[in-house]
Amino acid sequence: MFEKKIFIQNGEENKRLDKFIAFKLNISRNKVQQLIQNNKIYLFNKIVKDNNHTTKINDLYHINIPIQEHHFSIVPNINIPITVLHEDQDIIIINKAPGLTVHPGAGTKNDTLVNGLVAHYGSSLSYIGKASRPGIVHRLDKDTSGLMVIAKNEHSYYFLSDLLLKKQIKKEYIAVVWGVPNPRDNIIKNHIDRKSNNKQMMTVTHSKNKGKLAITEYNTTKIFANIASLVKCRIYTGRTHQIRVHMSHIGNSIIGDQKYGKNESKAIKYAEKSTIINTLKRQALHAHKLGFIHPTTNTYIEFNSDIPKDIQTLLNELEQLTGA
Repeated sequence: MFEKKIFIQNGEENKRLDKFIAFKLNISRNKVQQLIQNNKIYLFNKIVKDNNHTTKINDLYHINIPIQEHHFSIVPNINIPITVLHEDQDIIIINKAPGLTVHPGAGTKNDTLVNGLVAHYGSSLSYIGKASRPGIVHRLDKDTSGLMVIAKNEHSYYFLSDLLLKKQIKKEYIAVVWGVPNPRDNIIKNHIDRKSNNKQMMTVTHSKNKGKLAITEYNTTKIFANIASLVKCRIYTGRTHQIRVHMSHIGNSIIGDQKYGKNESKAIKYAEKSTIINTLKRQALHAHKLGFIHPTTNTYIEFNSDIPKDIQTLLNELEQLTGA
């Protein structure tokens, strides 16, 4: 049994309990409802029996979560490439390859990062989150490469999920975008929601009542004439496709992005002189820095990942193309 305590602070009152706990602990709402049905959630010393229970300031909840037996409904796949940069008894830091989906879903079952993690680590992963995502605290898009932290036990999973919720995990990316951002350094702050006519895509919405708040800080570090720019992006929220949507929204979509590209004319013009731009198989986006407080030592740790070969090749060619 694993116990988690949640203290209701100012601004967290009048929330439906099952939704609130699911959000706080990064687990499914259905799982929270099962915990309520099984008398595993207490308000102070009294069992909570109602899914519709609402929170009040200064409430203290005790959630007793049974540690599940590790049955592998996920098919292990030893052929999935996993590059480990750091590992200890609590966490694994990996450098995810581009083209690799993080966890099983519709159309992708046996060839994901999770299939590889199960093959290499099995029961040493945290199984406290969603059943299809053992150890997964946060995700990267399939065609985005770079750093991820994997939780190996329940304490680490909840500790890191809490840091994520409080925006205390430093996540920095490098991206190669079309054109030159104006201004060159800025913070983009707006709401992102799913497109009404295409649920697989996200879009900026100008209504605060729709979508979720998304905050991206970007800094332009190099300009290749007026063709393209190298930018560093730090995200303070973790919305689906956030950087890709934000850079596209300001008119500087990421080179190679097939979903959110808005600069086809530049792509056509310069692809004729290029051996990489029109053949790049993914968006030029890489999670290159990850920093957080360690779940056990309580010290800040930070990891860096070099620019991958395909993006470096793109940068080299842009330099030659523009004489930068």
